[in-house]
Amino acid sequence: MTSGPAGSSWKERREAMGKTIPQVSAELRIGNRYLAGIEEGNFRDFPERVFSTGFIRSYARYLSQDPGPVLAEYERSIGIHDESDMAAQLRFGWVERERERGSRRATYAVAAGAVLLLGVILAWVTLRTEHRPLPPPPSAAVALPSPPSTEKAAKTGDNATVAAPSAVDNMATPVLLSTPSAPIPPEPASSVAAVGGTGPLVGPFQLFLEATEQAWLMYSFDDGDPIEATLYAGDKISIQAKRLITLKLGNAGGVAGTLNGRRLPPFGERGEVRKIAFGQ
Repeated sequence: MTSGPAGSSWKERREAMGKTIPQVSAELRIGNRYLAGIEEGNFRDFPERVFSTGFIRSYARYLSQDPGPVLAEYERSIGIHDESDMAAQLRFGWVERERERGSRRATYAVAAGAVLLLGVILAWVTLRTEHRPLPPPPSAAVALPSPPSTEKAAKTGDNATVAAPSAVDNMATPVLLSTPSAPIPPEPASSVAAVGGTGPLVGPFQLFLEATEQAWLMYSFDDGDPIEATLYAGDKISIQAKRLITLKLGNAGGVAGTLNGRRLPPFGERGEVRKIAFGQ
C-alpha cells in the first residue's frame, strides 16, 4: 500500500491504457484540472458536491476502478461546511425575495389608494353637474295693441289668434347639458421587472438552481471549462460569475432558477433541451 492519494492508482491505470489527461477530458467532457485534481487528491477548486462526485464516478467507470476510496477522500477534504454555506445562501435569497415582495405590495397599495381617491373626486364632480338647476326660460313679452276700430279689431283679433301659437313656438326651449364622462384612471404600472426584459444583463451574477425532477445539466462561467452533471429531485446548486453564465439543460421543465435573488420564469417544458446565457 502507498501513502499517496487514493487517485494515484487511477493515474497509473490511465497511463497503462496509453491515455493522456486531455484525451480523457475530451471523451468524458470533464475539465483537465478536475481530472488532475482527482489523481492528485487536490479538490480545492472543485465545483459543487453534486458535480464533483459525478466527475469522480464518471472517471472511475472510465478506468474500471472503485470510486469509493476517492469519494471518501473528497468528502474528508471538503468537510461539512458546504451544507451551512448553501443554507446561508438560500436564506439570503429568500430574504431578498421577501423584501422585494413587500416593496411590490407597498407600491400596489399606494397606487390603489390613488385610484380610489381619484374615483371619489370624479364621482363627486359628476353628481354636482347632474343636480345643478337649469336657468329658467325667458318669458315672452307680448305687446297689447290699443283698442282699434271695429273692422281693425276683427282683423287684429284674427292676427292675434294666428300669432299666439308663433309666440309659444318662439319661447326658449331648455337645453340639456351633456354630462362629461369620467375619464378612466390609468392602471398602475407593475413594479416587477423581468430578468433580462430590457437589454443584456450585467454581472456579477449569483444563480441558484433547484431540481424538481431528474435533469441533465452542463454549465460554464466566465469562459471556464464546461461542467456536466445529472441532477436529481431536491438537488440544489449555486453558481457565481463576474460577467457570464451559460447553461444547457436536458430537461428544462425539471429545474427552477433564481438569479440575484429574483425568481426566474420556467426554463422550458418537461423533456425540452434548452440553452440559456446570462451576461455577455
